[in-house]
Amino acid sequence: MCRALLITALLVLAAGCTSDTGGPPAKGPVTPTVSGGAATPAFTDYASAKEAFTRRSADEVLYATLEDASWLRFEGDAETVQQAHRAYFEYGYTSFKVTLRAREYTRPTQESFVLEDDGGARVTGKPVTFQGSLQLVSDRWEFTFDLSFRHAITADTKWIRLTRVKDGAQVEWSFR
Repeated sequence: MCRALLITALLVLAAGCTSDTGGPPAKGPVTPTVSGGAATPAFTDYASAKEAFTRRSADEVLYATLEDASWLRFEGDAETVQQAHRAYFEYGYTSFKVTLRAREYTRPTQESFVLEDDGGARVTGKPVTFQGSLQLVSDRWEFTFDLSFRHAITADTKWIRLTRVKDGAQVEWSFR
């Protein structure tokens, strides 16, 4: 009897170890800063604000943070932040900070991504540049880059989805 309980307990613990590793969800609601939209939630720090706008794909290949004034404002003075995120602030593009964790070696600037929304928009784009060098982390090639699309999130937008074309990895934001 004790042996059976011990084996059962070990199996439950082992199952718990192989489950979700935590971190951002693949989908979830968020309140973006848009003209004519509801007031943006007041975050108290950079980490919690940025985390609210971050998603990861189910296979953990694609991590993306939707750029929004509610977390960007914590990065520094207004002029520096606006210069660092020109596509978002000056052009009104839908922009992301993306980390790709691929099992196969790839060139970041040759990756294609699709942005879709509930209104039927479907825009394809590629990163122009990427930060740092490729590095092997836990058997995956990892690199970070900015990705922007000629697409504006309006008060009427209900959701957007970002998809990596090569493997179909997806992340999605729904808007309240």
